[in-house]
Amino acid sequence: MEIVDTVYLIAYFRPSDPLHENAITYLENLGNDRVVSQASLIEFDLLMKTRGLESEERRKTWLILHKLIDVNTIEPVTPLDMAIATYLVTTYNLDYFDSLISAQCIVRKAKPLTTDKEIIDIVSKRNQVLSAFRRQTSYFTSLE
Repeated sequence: MEIVDTVYLIAYFRPSDPLHENAITYLENLGNDRVVSQASLIEFDLLMKTRGLESEERRKTWLILHKLIDVNTIEPVTPLDMAIATYLVTTYNLDYFDSLISAQCIVRKAKPLTTDKEIIDIVSKRNQVLSAFRRQTSYFTSLE
């Protein structure tokens, strides 16, 4: 499974972005083993809002994405993802949304589709992260 990060949602709407062509490929070919993180959708909306996009612009953006992303191509954030994300924030100093996407990839043995080196690095340490998480969380046993 591949999980698409926020960077490709942004690049999809910026033709001058060096990642634009990849963003088109990723977002126009979702399904099977490629999904968008629920956390990425929320982060993208927060970015649009904080950068001053008006409600109408945001609404149009979401309607465009609605044609590409449906309920079956969104990877939900689960309580286990949240628990591991909290651990990643406190132990590895990841930011909130990076920790959520990293946690989703760790839990699902998924590949992050991102340019974020911190996400790529932490996901590559999956076994180490899970071992340390287990040691700190004695009642946690449900993940290989």
